Amino acid sequence: MNGAEVIVKFLQDKGVKHAFGYPGGPVLVLYDAIYNAGFPHVQVRHEQGAIHAAEGYAKVTGVPGVVIATSGPGATNLVTGIADAMLDSVPVLCVTGAVARKATGTDAFQEADITGITQPITKYNYLVMTPEDLLPILEEAWALTTEGRPGPVLVNVPKDLLAIQIDTTAEARSISSYTRHRPAKVQTGAMTEKVYAALAKSKKPLLLAGGGCVISKGGVDDMTEFIRCLGIPVATTLMGKGAVSDDHSKYLGHIGMHGTPQANTALGTCDLLLAVGCRFSDRIIGDPDKYNLDTDRVIIHVDIDSAEIGKNVRADIAIEDDAADFFRTMAANYPTDRTCGVYSEDWLDWIDSLLAKKKRYDELVEAMYVPTYPLLPQYLIHRVAQANKGKNPIVVTDVGQHQMFATQHFPVESPRSWITSGGLGTMGFGLPAAIGASFADHSRPTILFVGDGGFQMTFQELGVLANLKLPVKVFIMDNGSLGMVRQWQELFYDRRFSQSGMEGTPDFNMIAKAYNLPCGFANDEASLAREIAKSVETDGPYIVHCIVDTGANVYPMIPAGRMPNELIMPGMD
Repeated sequence: MNGAEVIVKFLQDKGVKHAFGYPGGPVLVLYDAIYNAGFPHVQVRHEQGAIHAAEGYAKVTGVPGVVIATSGPGATNLVTGIADAMLDSVPVLCVTGAVARKATGTDAFQEADITGITQPITKYNYLVMTPEDLLPILEEAWALTTEGRPGPVLVNVPKDLLAIQIDTTAEARSISSYTRHRPAKVQTGAMTEKVYAALAKSKKPLLLAGGGCVISKGGVDDMTEFIRCLGIPVATTLMGKGAVSDDHSKYLGHIGMHGTPQANTALGTCDLLLAVGCRFSDRIIGDPDKYNLDTDRVIIHVDIDSAEIGKNVRADIAIEDDAADFFRTMAANYPTDRTCGVYSEDWLDWIDSLLAKKKRYDELVEAMYVPTYPLLPQYLIHRVAQANKGKNPIVVTDVGQHQMFATQHFPVESPRSWITSGGLGTMGFGLPAAIGASFADHSRPTILFVGDGGFQMTFQELGVLANLKLPVKVFIMDNGSLGMVRQWQELFYDRRFSQSGMEGTPDFNMIAKAYNLPCGFANDEASLAREIAKSVETDGPYIVHCIVDTGANVYPMIPAGRMPNELIMPGMD
């Protein structure tokens, strides 16, 4: 087989059912092999759409998303999505073309050092320069996407290697000069007694579940059992949303800059924090230096990536482990002298105070669910959630105010059903990610909330949505501005609204119609009800252009650099 055929057969052997990509000169041999093998491929409209679609697919399935791009601009167009996948721990395999080996370093047409460019934003990347190394590199690259902490891996293949014949027999592979990288073995804990001893001393504990609890195989079920055993209150990060059912009696909501008052209060005032599978980014913890000043607080940090432990927040007890393994081990070693359900009676007053705060916040939230003209974003999202309740929808967002409103007001019914750009905050993520997510599981609806700004960054992918006819329901929340930028300018820049308006926004319904997609318009209670009903009744895609209140701000809000409990929430004490 030639190198291109080797790659296609490798993907088939791994059970890959499709790739997202865009052709170009250096990868024409690879696309010829795709054609000859009948290998399924989704042609996007821009390489950024390919990588975000692969992210959406991987986030729903846990299986690596596969991306194919050509050299030069094709490869560099993947960079934003690769960085996004790296920060959110998304397994993606990128196969890019490169100029011929003899032309490497000569500034040949469409040459770019994608290996060097992506080195800081991939788990690992490879430039294949020897034919016999191609298959071993592909094998390791595939394994690395999901080993330990998942993430993106890139394999860059010169176009002449795609065309030449490669011996793939066992004998040929055994003499490869390539030395496989082997990650260090994760250490599992003899730490259960120490953790339980710290829990026994605490009076105000909090379990913080990050994205690692969602992506860990079995992590959600094992964590649920751990919570049942201890009766410990739990909050989630933005990426951990869905790890705990919204109606769980011990669930406080999500933490962070726009997290719930009860969750952020617990994070800021707890005397023991058990954090599993989270990075403690600035959006979660505010100012780590301030948080670390409270030396009376015991912090137990569990993460599969040892580099994250102690990076931002000190760890009194550090455990390098997979979330599922940690919870499983802890539950299996639950102390026999403790009653299951309430680990310590000292916790009861703490839990009651947090639940009282939650009750007050729920009352304030309920008051937001009123019809107005133009529409309140909270009301819009609540109504969409009500209409899809029980359907276990996949909820996807772009980035901005609508993302935070969706986090606050759309209950997620199962793990891996909340798809958003967390660490990088990539505008334009939403539409292609929704396509990838729905492609992964089109037996249930995919709901996309996207702002007028982010939608205009990647709306060319409507062509893919039209071709695939996936059940993606797109709600464009048009407030005529870059909402989050406008909110910060209002609150912290004395209302100097510099370049946050979105004058010249097109008629989104005309764009949808140009792609032969069904669409509608909503700006009040009656039109919203009508369009939500149509979106539910329509088997395939449906686009709704919604006009929402430009002046609506996202609350609660923690100003930058403040402690988690120093939040702004009108109506709360």
